Amino acid sequence: MSNVRYISRGLIDGALSVLGVVLGAAIGGDVKIIIAAGLGGGIANSLSNIFGALTAERAAVMVDLAKTEEHLVGSDVSLKETKIYERLKKKIFTGGFLDGVFTFIGSIVPILPFFFAPATIPLQTAVYLSIAVTLLMLFLLGIYLGKLSKENIIISGAKMAFFGLITAIVASSLEFFF
Repeated sequence: MSNVRYISRGLIDGALSVLGVVLGAAIGGDVKIIIAAGLGGGIANSLSNIFGALTAERAAVMVDLAKTEEHLVGSDVSLKETKIYERLKKKIFTGGFLDGVFTFIGSIVPILPFFFAPATIPLQTAVYLSIAVTLLMLFLLGIYLGKLSKENIIISGAKMAFFGLITAIVASSLEFFF
């Protein structure tokens, strides 16, 4: 259950950040650039999230470990040679890995329609499909998270999709500035 945080954060971050990249790149109208920008953004975001999650989680764990050492055994004793530390280290690496992998998975979603453009579908249709599949993924993720947290699944899904829609509107509005 604790890994749900990394999985959902990664999916949301990957999908929304790359949706913004894709919609911004779509202004130029070149499918290859849209795909390259989306993949580049997704890969960079994934690696950033792995490093960020590892760094932030490690810092938080080390602070907690130091407090535990001080409260339980005094400042002269280290818990770094214990099973507790090994378990925490594994949690840190698992969290960072999941965050990065699911960021990349989420980043692929907005790019998918462009693999069919312009050969099969027009570019503008790919843009709308990119928004639609991203919103659908976010809605389904919201339903899942709502079910886990015993909240209204429709409201939970709608909230998630709403944030995706706001992202799409803001990213699409860039066209008016260029």
